[in-house]
Amino acid sequence: MSDIKKTLHNAVRNILTALFRTLLRNGIAYGEFDQIARKCFIDVAYREFGPTGKKQTVSNVAILTGLNRKEVKRMLEHESDQPNIAKRQYNRSIRVIGGWVNDPEFLRIDGLPKDLAYDGEYSFTTLVRKYSGDIPVAAMQKALTKSNNICMTEDNQVRLLSHAYLPSDDPEEHINILGIDAGQLIDTINHNITADKQDLRFQRKASNHQVSTHAIPAVKRFLARKGQSFLEEVDHYLIEHESEEDESTAELSIGIFYHESIPDKKD
Repeated sequence: MSDIKKTLHNAVRNILTALFRTLLRNGIAYGEFDQIARKCFIDVAYREFGPTGKKQTVSNVAILTGLNRKEVKRMLEHESDQPNIAKRQYNRSIRVIGGWVNDPEFLRIDGLPKDLAYDGEYSFTTLVRKYSGDIPVAAMQKALTKSNNICMTEDNQVRLLSHAYLPSDDPEEHINILGIDAGQLIDTINHNITADKQDLRFQRKASNHQVSTHAIPAVKRFLARKGQSFLEEVDHYLIEHESEEDESTAELSIGIFYHESIPDKKD
């Protein structure tokens, strides 16, 4: 086995070990995973690995994936059963909060977010329609209430409680974010493996193996403060560079995450 394949095998084990904890905890057995994996494997081969200048074929996909032609044909005819609704809801929620903390129309004189009437000019409805695209206002209100980002005041104003969009206690929402954020991180790393130096995407990590466990709470508070401040600055910068109606657009995402690994104590 070549060195690159050995390295890939180790990388896949690391990724799948983390993923399988979630699958097993939520009752996904290997058979279901196998069907999902086959479908994704075939779809990627069909869309992205066709012969140069020629149309992709079932036979070529079978050769690439090692699956038989009958299985490839069946999977290509099978529609994926997961629409992109969760991703849109997640991204639009972040956009609505970003608009609230950055757009002068929704800020007080001191620069802090206003409490907004539900309807009318410069209202919560105006905000949602401006920044959420086609997500209904009621659905956005429900999502931001569940995530503890907003509440209704005694005088029926909508108040922003937190600038950071965090998933609610709903396990389904956490799992949706697993698919979105983990997928984007892997896609970024995959891009950088083959990209020219001038086309590399920013992907860095600060790591230290000797941090005292007693300092962990302080580190978490530091990251919550500094990380949130940085992301709000980035969000404001991206809003300033949004396209005009007649310009092409791209989705850009910048993420920060905290990971903790405490070795088992030796006897």
